[in-house]
Formats: sequence, structure tokens, C-alpha cells
Amino acid sequence: MTDSFTGPRNFVNSGTTRPTAMMKIFSRKESPTLPFKKSFDWKWTSIRFNRVALVNLLCATKLDGNYLEIGCQGNLCFDAVPMINKIGVDPESGGTHKEYSDDFFAKNTTQFDVIFIDGLHVYEQVHRDVANAIKCLKPGGWVAIHDMLPDDAISEHVPNISKGAWFGDVWKVAFELAASPGIEFKVVKIDAGIGLLRVVNPEAALKDMSDLLHDKRFEYLYHHIGQLPLVEWDEAYRWIRSSS
Repeated sequence: MTDSFTGPRNFVNSGTTRPTAMMKIFSRKESPTLPFKKSFDWKWTSIRFNRVALVNLLCATKLDGNYLEIGCQGNLCFDAVPMINKIGVDPESGGTHKEYSDDFFAKNTTQFDVIFIDGLHVYEQVHRDVANAIKCLKPGGWVAIHDMLPDDAISEHVPNISKGAWFGDVWKVAFELAASPGIEFKVVKIDAGIGLLRVVNPEAALKDMSDLLHDKRFEYLYHHIGQLPLVEWDEAYRWIRSSS
């Protein structure tokens, strides 16, 4: 498969979890009617592992390598990464490069050992970020993607209508990764759901399922969640350690 997906650039500027001015933010009062009322009860706050723990586990055997983070708001994760050679990309705040991820990848020549993606939570942009990350990943490297398991239709909605956490439709890329030959992929059930992949075939590329997924909303995820390879922390830990 080849990465032929192109989203509208003026709509999905990347590298931040905050919507751009092109994306109107609706309040709950103004929000469209959401007929699907079912939700997941992930109980994230009861799980004693988060994205920082996962990223540092990935980095543990690659401390002399290269780390890339897309979306660094607050530097919560970026500042906790002990690797000396690290790059953080965010157009608004945090990291080391104040630019959009599309622009960074267009001129990047570095290969990375660990890449963490937590940029704009819109499917089109996440697809591009993951596809570009795979292209600059070292053999044996890892890519992690935050916010793959939204709770309900409000937190998943694009554009953002949530007064709390906003996951967007990052989850759509999980279905693409699960269907991509040559890529091993799991969704770790911690901290809003973290997708984790490694490339086992150097010719592998992210599958484009936009024809199926572009207009799907939370209801589709709710009814098809069983198609995703969800794992608990202990299974992810063993997978990472055995692959290092």
C-alpha cells in the first residue's frame, strides 16, 4: 500500500491539540444533536501508568538514539524524556521546533528511534503524521499515538464541542494500522488509549481507509471496537521488552 491520503491543509494544521481558528469551537449549548448516547467507561484515572511511562519504556534501550514528539503542549512528556537527541514539534508552544508537523516532515532528514504523536486530533492530520513517522523510523523503532480511545460522542466529535477532554477522531487511524501489512500494532489501554506500532517489513506503509472512515463517528467505533487489538499494560510491557 502507498500513502496517498491528502487532507485539506488549511483545515488540519498539525502539531497541537488545540483547534486552529479554522475550526469553530461549539459549546455544549450550540452543539449539534448527538443521537448516540452509549459510551465507554475506560476508568483511566484508576490505571497507574500513563503516556510518560510508556514513552520512557520505549526509550529505555535507545537512550543514545533520536526521539521525535509531535504536539508538545505543556511539555509534560517532552521534558520527561531522558534522550539527549530529541526534537519536539508544535506550532504554538513547547518542544524545540515551532512549526507545523507537515512542514517539519517535508524537510526532515533524521531517522528516529522513538516517535510520539499527540498533535491535532483530527483524522486527516493524524493519518499524515503517522504515515510520515513510519517513513523516518529507524529499523526496530517505535511510534506511539495518543488519544485513540474516546469515551463518548461528545469527546470524539469533530470539530471540538467538548468542555472536557477532546479526543477527536484519532481512533480512525487505529483501524488503518490494524489493517496495514508489515506493521505490528496494538492499542494500550492506558491514558486515553495509546496506539503503539513497529514496522516489521521495510516496505510497509499506512493503509488508506478514508473512503470507509472519513464520515464515521463515535457510533462506528463503539460497534467495531472488537476489531482493534486492545491490550493491557502488562502485555504491552512484555511486547516492548521482548522486541528490544
